[in-house]
Amino acid sequence: MGNTGTALQGIYSLTANPAGLVGLECPVINLGYQYHFLTADISSQTALLGLPTKLGVFGLAVHRYGLHGAYDDTKAGLSFAKRFGPRFSVGLSTSYHQLFIPAYLHATALSVDMGLQYRFEHGPTIGFQYVNIGEVDYGDEVSGDIPTFLRIGASYPLGQVVITADGVYRLVHSLGGRMGLEYSVGDLLCLRGGLGVNPLQQHVGFGIHWQRLVFDVAATFHPRLGTSPQIGVSYVFD
Repeated sequence: MGNTGTALQGIYSLTANPAGLVGLECPVINLGYQYHFLTADISSQTALLGLPTKLGVFGLAVHRYGLHGAYDDTKAGLSFAKRFGPRFSVGLSTSYHQLFIPAYLHATALSVDMGLQYRFEHGPTIGFQYVNIGEVDYGDEVSGDIPTFLRIGASYPLGQVVITADGVYRLVHSLGGRMGLEYSVGDLLCLRGGLGVNPLQQHVGFGIHWQRLVFDVAATFHPRLGTSPQIGVSYVFD
């Protein structure tokens, strides 16, 4: 859905706005893989776990992006989201970052993110997220980036269709935008698409719900770098 997520809820909120974790009613585990620009050496792997409790919803996310044998960027985060009243939720994430280049570099850092969501009575949801609140990085001697940005988003359900959009402000003084759409075909199939600007990217995908399993398949199209297919598999526990 165009890499939106500020005003969406579910297990993928661990990769977007942690406040959206309140949408989980059962424990969920998710495994994902992305094959960047159809280049075998560049890939991403993701593992997500969401656990609702009486205190709130806890989440664990591990993400690795790398160039095989040459570059490894790993992020592991612990999140917590809590609902205050029937419509307002707050989420916090603490993440450990590791940048590793064999025989050359090993750097680490800790960052904190926070997010808010408000769901109106008749369906719309708005969200806000501040990523890397302390603007931490790997240090002056490391040319590695831990992004710092603000996002504000909204989503609106229209029957079987969900429309969502995010605005992104990066603290390097650049603006970006994203929008996405999901169309549910019964209870089994969801069709998705999206568009992002700055950078310009197009997205298309679908999801299949089968009993307690959810299969998500998508592809991102960059006008210069090419296509990046990805797949995610989720299991919903009792």
